[in-house]
Amino acid sequence: MMKSRSYTFLWTLLVLFPLALPSSGRAEDAKPAAKISVEAADHDFGKVFSGEKVVHVFKFRNSGNAPLLIERVRQSCGCTATVLSSTSLETGATGEIQSTFNSTGFSGEVVKTIYLYSNAADSPVVQLYLRGTVRQEIVRQPNRVSLDRLIPEKTVSATVKLVHQGVNEISFGAVQVTTPELKAKLSSSRINPGESVTVTLAVTPQPGKRRLGGFVIIPLNGAHLKEIRIPVYAGIVPSAPSQAPVSQP
Repeated sequence: MMKSRSYTFLWTLLVLFPLALPSSGRAEDAKPAAKISVEAADHDFGKVFSGEKVVHVFKFRNSGNAPLLIERVRQSCGCTATVLSSTSLETGATGEIQSTFNSTGFSGEVVKTIYLYSNAADSPVVQLYLRGTVRQEIVRQPNRVSLDRLIPEKTVSATVKLVHQGVNEISFGAVQVTTPELKAKLSSSRINPGESVTVTLAVTPQPGKRRLGGFVIIPLNGAHLKEIRIPVYAGIVPSAPSQAPVSQP
C-alpha cells in the first residue's frame, strides 16, 4: 500500500514540476514590437469620368507595444500617396495616408496599389488598394481612323461620331490638327447629354510618303477632360515614277 502511494506521489511530481518552471515564451518575456492595423485596406471609389481625381484617406493604428516607424510609401502609376500624420507612432496612436488617383488616360476597371513600408514585425509591407471604374464622358465612334492604300494628292474623307455620356452641356473649341495633310470640322460647336456630334475628316497625302499619322485635337469646355484626341493613320500607295517622253525617230 505504501509503495503504491509512493508511486502516485512521484507521478504527480513528474506531471506538475514542468508547469512550475519559468516559461521563456511568456507574453511578458516577448520582445516589444510594433504592429500595424489598417481600418480598411481596400477602397472602391465606384464610377468616375476620365479626367476626374479621386482622393481617399486610409487610416491605420499602431496596435503593437513598440513605436511604429513609417519608412516609405510607394504607389503604382497614376496614383500618388502622402503620409498626413507623423511617421513615428506610439502604441495606440493612429496615422493617415492620403491617396490621389488621376483618372486621365484610363478607361474601364482599374486597381491602384499603395505599398506602405514600416518596422511592423508581422507585416513590414502593407498593401492598400484603390479600385473602381473609369468611364468616358465623350465616346469616339470609332476610337481611331485607319485608312489604307491612299493615293498621293487625292483626298479621302472619313467621319467620327462623338457621343455625350455625361450630365452637363459641353462646348468645343477650335479644331486643331498635327499635320497639314489632315483637315477636320465639327457638325456642331456644342453637345448636350445623350446627343452626338459628327467630326468630318479629309486626308490628302503628299507624294513621297508611305505612311501618314496624326491627331485631330478638339478642346473641350465644361468637361472633365481638357481635350479629345482622335488618332488618324493611313497607308499610302507609292507614286509611279514618271517616264521620260519617247523621242520620235
